[in-house]
Amino acid sequence: MKIYILEDDIDQSDLYSFWLDEYDCTVFNKARDLIKKIPFEVPDALLVDWNLPIVDGLDFLHWLKGSRYENIPVIFMTSRSTESDIVTALTDGADDYIIKPASEAIVKARIKAVTRRLQSNDQTKQKTFTFDPYKFHHNVNCVSFKNVKVTLTNKEYELAMYFFNNEGLLISRDQLLESIWVQSSNINTRTVDTHISRLRKKLLLDGTHDWKLISIYHKGYKIINLKNTTL
Repeated sequence: MKIYILEDDIDQSDLYSFWLDEYDCTVFNKARDLIKKIPFEVPDALLVDWNLPIVDGLDFLHWLKGSRYENIPVIFMTSRSTESDIVTALTDGADDYIIKPASEAIVKARIKAVTRRLQSNDQTKQKTFTFDPYKFHHNVNCVSFKNVKVTLTNKEYELAMYFFNNEGLLISRDQLLESIWVQSSNINTRTVDTHISRLRKKLLLDGTHDWKLISIYHKGYKIINLKNTTL
């Protein structure tokens, strides 16, 4: 089983790796490095610290839950011990919460419990996601449109999955920057506009095949299925 550990304290990450030597563990000190890795090699579970520089553990969790990897089990392991912190992490999508310091036995037991609960319904291993007439092929950044392959970049694939999974919902540029790029709104929004323009052309999201990716002036974007939505 492959486990990614997101922890900026080297001593602690070394200790966790030692405890979990029966697993295939990889340590990441920065959330951005982990975000870049996941599309190329999906782990079976994530062990995440909260207090991290630049992109903290909760920001990472928000990115994960807005991506096609949302079903990867996440265990928070942090010194933050208030009730409000625990409730926030679990409400926002963490599968378990361990307060530091924790013993080796507890960490192992929690990991086994989380992976066991999700093993029977592991959608992160799903090979295709279907939104007729589109089929999204997991982990190869490729979409089949009427059995014709359309190759997308990582970001284009993430954008497409994000929109299709949020059909009919208005999504602002800031939301896209935070969910897909994990960046704040002070980044040039033309980045979003350019990617969406390319995505619209590649997947023909102009309404001719039921799906339409529309721009809403000063508000954001929305994907709709014209079969069951009225503009």
